[in-house]
Amino acid sequence: MNEFASSDGLTLRYRAVGHGPVILTLHGFPDTYRTWDAMTADLEAAGFQVINLALRGYAPSDVASDANYSIDRLARDIADLLDHLERDKAVLIGHDWGASAVYAFAAMYPERVSKLVALAIPPLAVGPRGLLERWARPHNLYLGLGGFSDWWVRRNGFNEIKRLYSLWSPSWHVPTDHIETVLTALEPKSRSRAAIDYYRLGKAEPSDDLLTAPLSTPCLVIYGSDEPAVRRSAFAQAHGVMGKGSKVVMLPNVGHWPHLEAPQKCIAEVLTFLTK
Repeated sequence: MNEFASSDGLTLRYRAVGHGPVILTLHGFPDTYRTWDAMTADLEAAGFQVINLALRGYAPSDVASDANYSIDRLARDIADLLDHLERDKAVLIGHDWGASAVYAFAAMYPERVSKLVALAIPPLAVGPRGLLERWARPHNLYLGLGGFSDWWVRRNGFNEIKRLYSLWSPSWHVPTDHIETVLTALEPKSRSRAAIDYYRLGKAEPSDDLLTAPLSTPCLVIYGSDEPAVRRSAFAQAHGVMGKGSKVVMLPNVGHWPHLEAPQKCIAEVLTFLTK
């Protein structure tokens, strides 16, 4: 793993594979940078250099002593990584929290994004925040309670993590090695607490006008038909808040992990979008 220092002094680590135009990938919760293994191999074969960033707080990056996991801080981490790589711009691919981060980065630094791919999260400008979203995805509430939330996630051998996979991707039989990788990464108490603190401090509020502004960047948004109705409605509004050449794709019988549940369909859409 390679490393660099963020602008607030945190050591962040990343894996670099291949040569060519740079693609930065950002994972989400509950997951690790290894979520991109298969897609990275395909992108490398297509002639890209792929950088898999481990988000702050997630192994092997360091845990933030000030628990700063806000969306704008994650976006600045992307800027710091590009500066470290001495690159003016890159393609960004994000899933879950990583998707929120790349949307925020595109809003804050549009000149530094050539194209953007977001999985399972609608653009922040149309992201659902009301009662229907909280009813459909109540984890956004009960995972934001600090120490109690961390205890809840860790109880009974991380049973809550396994339950979330089943809830969010009901048509997917999660591979044993994937869930074991995720649980091993969360086993240290500092790691599970960091992942939980994203829900306490990471939200982009409606008042964050810059982060929730429409984007000028060409975007590919991929989501699954197993997402709840309130989120499918948000994805349907995405075309109006993204740059020219953007595309929204729904994959049937797919939940929250499109790149893992339908890897061939997902990478086909990504490569077509990046190379057209």
